[in-house]
Amino acid sequence: MKRLVLCIMFISVFVSAQDSTVTVPKSPKKAVVYSIIPGGGQLYNGKKIKAALMFGAQFWMLYQFQTNRSAYNLWDDGSYMKPREYFRDNRNKYAWYSTFVYIYNLADALVDSHLYDFDEKVDKTQN
Repeated sequence: MKRLVLCIMFISVFVSAQDSTVTVPKSPKKAVVYSIIPGGGQLYNGKKIKAALMFGAQFWMLYQFQTNRSAYNLWDDGSYMKPREYFRDNRNKYAWYSTFVYIYNLADALVDSHLYDFDEKVDKTQN
């Protein structure tokens, strides 16, 4: 009796298994919402390496911004070899870079979610 139950359970697993070629479409809205945290939309779309790169780039830009902001605010004549304007310019530059990386992060997640199943929609009979 136990063998019969195990066989039925084993067969039902194979019968109810989903086809691996079917893909669930990704929601562009969810991808953008998840991208509020840098790399979140890329993780939602299944792009782990791209997510790590987005998060790392955003983290680096914010780190550089904070470093230059601190140096600019704590600057006095004898403490740094570079002029105060150098730190102000770098602070502003990294603030802009961070903004661009963040916008790119949002746009990339949106486009990836729209093109998630693009390869499967192509008619391969046409050359």
